[in-house]
Amino acid sequence: MVVVVANRAVEMRDGASLDFVGQLRRVVNSVKTYGHRRRVQTRLEGLDDRMLADIGLERADIRAHVWGR
Repeated sequence: MVVVVANRAVEMRDGASLDFVGQLRRVVNSVKTYGHRRRVQTRLEGLDDRMLADIGLERADIRAHVWGR
């Protein structure tokens, strides 16, 4: 079986290799999501309290809102 990863053909010899590709994809997506959430948190923390109130947030709620906690 041949699988295309990042525009490269990679020969897969068994199902374990395919599982590795899936795990790698999940790790990459997790890193991207983490970076996005950090940027959002930083931008929200840069807003003044009045702007946060306009969008329905308090400064103390930023972390919980961004990270879903």
